[in-house]
Amino acid sequence: MLRRTTLVTLAAALFTTVVFALPRTEADASQTGTPPANPDSWQIPPNAAEEKNPVAVSDKVLAQGKGLYGSKCQRCHGPAGKGDGPDADPGAMPDDLSNPARAARNPDGVLFYKVWNGRKKPKMPAFKTEMTKDEVWTLVHYVKTLRK
Repeated sequence: MLRRTTLVTLAAALFTTVVFALPRTEADASQTGTPPANPDSWQIPPNAAEEKNPVAVSDKVLAQGKGLYGSKCQRCHGPAGKGDGPDADPGAMPDDLSNPARAARNPDGVLFYKVWNGRKKPKMPAFKTEMTKDEVWTLVHYVKTLRK
C-alpha cells in the first residue's frame, strides 16, 4: 500500500512539473487557468482592451502616425487601410482597418499589441524591434482615423 501511495505521489509530482515547465504565452500570464494560446496567433495580454493610449492625440501626432503607417503598414494594408496593398498576401489578405465594425474588437490596447507583437499565421510582422512604444501608440491614433 505504501509503495502504491509513493508511486501516485511521484506521478502527480512529475505531471505537475511537466505541465508547469511547458512554454507559456503572454495571454497565459493572467493565471486564468486557460491553456496556452496558439503561438502563431495574436499574443494579446488579457488586460489589453482596457489599456489607454498614453500618447495625447493632436494634429502633429496624427501626421507622425500617417508617416509611420506609410512606411510600415501601407505596403500590405493599402493607402486607405482596406487590406489591398501591393505586398498583401492574396491567400490571407490583411484586415480591413477602415471597417468601423471592427472598432469594438480592436480598442487601442489591442491594436497596440497586434502591431507590437505581430503574428505568424496569417503573417503580420512584429514591429517591437523597429518602432518605439510611443511610435506604435502614435500609429494606433492614425489607424483609428481610417475607420469610415
